[in-house]
Amino acid sequence: MVKFNKEGISKLQAKIENSEFKNTYKIKQADFTRNRKMSFKDIIYYIINKKGLCTNMEINNYFDKVNLNKTMSAQSLLDQRKKLNPAAFFDLNKDYIKTFYNDFANEVKTYNGYLIKAIDGSDIEVPNSKKSKENYGYINGDSVKGIPRASASCVYDVLNKYITTSTINPYRTSEMEMSRVQMQEDSDLSNKYKSIYVMDRGYVCIETMVFGLLTNKKFIIRLDSRAYTQERSNITTNDEYIDFKYTKDRTAKRYFRDESLRQYARKLKSSNLRIVTHVLNTGEVEQLITNLTKEEMLYEDIVYLYSLRWGIETTYYSLKEKLELERFTSSNKTIVEQDFYSGVLVFNMISSMKKEAEEKIEQKRYKHEMKINDSMAIGLFKNYFILILLEEDKNKKNEMFDTLVNKISKFKIPIRKDRKFPIVFKSENKHSFNKLKNF
Repeated sequence: MVKFNKEGISKLQAKIENSEFKNTYKIKQADFTRNRKMSFKDIIYYIINKKGLCTNMEINNYFDKVNLNKTMSAQSLLDQRKKLNPAAFFDLNKDYIKTFYNDFANEVKTYNGYLIKAIDGSDIEVPNSKKSKENYGYINGDSVKGIPRASASCVYDVLNKYITTSTINPYRTSEMEMSRVQMQEDSDLSNKYKSIYVMDRGYVCIETMVFGLLTNKKFIIRLDSRAYTQERSNITTNDEYIDFKYTKDRTAKRYFRDESLRQYARKLKSSNLRIVTHVLNTGEVEQLITNLTKEEMLYEDIVYLYSLRWGIETTYYSLKEKLELERFTSSNKTIVEQDFYSGVLVFNMISSMKKEAEEKIEQKRYKHEMKINDSMAIGLFKNYFILILLEEDKNKKNEMFDTLVNKISKFKIPIRKDRKFPIVFKSENKHSFNKLKNF
């Protein structure tokens, strides 16, 4: 029985309503001191509840939900939002995830004693404005004709289905650099457990592997065709160790951003790493490099664990296409980051509800294994969750929570295994913050 769902959200709400939290995340000392139509708490609830509509309609929907005969202009709302540090949502998500790993060990899923974490980056569409280009950079052209983009990176626990940590940065920020920061953030959140970090070929980098060896972090990384060809040419089996040498050329300054990691690599001189070769259903040969020994994980385990990496691809799809993360309210950097980090938090809260709802599915009744319909879970959450937060009677709040989970459990679809959705790169923007829908 999933107990974290209700308890985790209850702790989040207590933190949001704590005056110390408000004082930490208001941008100026004088912010949120006067009696406004939307308080600090209201702004957070409003952002969690918004659906990607135009600001005036979002305001109308919020005041309807809270049963207040009020209104305010879109500009006044945006001015209030600019007083809230977006790191508030990053912190809320951090506490939410930490509570899960620390206090609900009986619900934490592991594989051979390890948490399995996929790391990947994604381009994020931000509002097409001069301000966005200044803050995040652009593609296809110069500062006048280019289309603004940001770079996001997430660590996703593929078994427990949570984004443990995330970041949004200027376009073309190094994925390897982001991943090292995030591995450290992630390990601080789940330090009661060992983790394996699974990465695609974009992360093939000596510096990343040296970081894993130095900090005792286990990794599985897919190799691209050009990486470490000398060592790979001597491989004769589908699972063997290689003596990976940190030559003078490989430890040149141009390959390292962190000088301490470069010096550590030179000191090591070589590492005993393992390469696993696997033939995909398409006939393509896939090779994985890892610091997991054969005693820690068998050949079949390594191949299986890498296949789980696909979970982070579907997570980005859910964030962008179902939660509509890229429907940013404004090109203001503070508001863009509020929308991004709150979207990650909402994804995790919905994931908790889906897990509890899936426990109610009688799988034996169905030909295929069933799961909760993501789109319906998101829609129901956005319609009812704010009412649960605003309910003051604890018993009634719990009843409303259970009712929402029961509603979500009614919408299920079969799991279609081995389905792939190709990533199509589009240079144009799909969304415009000044042309958002009103329904």
